[in-house]
Amino acid sequence: MTLSIELASLDRIDGQEGRSKLLAKQSALYQAINRLKEAIKSQYQVKPDRMDLHMEITKDRRDPQFRAKAESIHLQTVDLSNLDNWGYLGRAFVLWTPEVADYGRTHITVAFFGDFPKPALATLHALVNEVVPS
Repeated sequence: MTLSIELASLDRIDGQEGRSKLLAKQSALYQAINRLKEAIKSQYQVKPDRMDLHMEITKDRRDPQFRAKAESIHLQTVDLSNLDNWGYLGRAFVLWTPEVADYGRTHITVAFFGDFPKPALATLHALVNEVVPS
């Protein structure tokens, strides 16, 4: 299933966003990832979220290109049925998303395991197939 990346806004939301953009809660992508996140939390120990579903788009909190980067990723698509788009980044299980200029490939963190045991990637891929509509 290919879904659009819809952001909550294109401008930085003061007090909520620094280097990242929040996903629009009403979007199909947000809803699909949130269902998967809840399924993972029901089966594994994960660290509490520091921020709602989002994607980092810059390393600099004062990046003058912040809005342009948000515009470049807004409404791009990501294929949730392609298991190559799901993987680990350190201790986090992520959905890999398109590149942003001067940043590189972006991602949405689904679950951060921290010091808790990290499930096998194949196990999480099976959960993706079960929970995320194809």
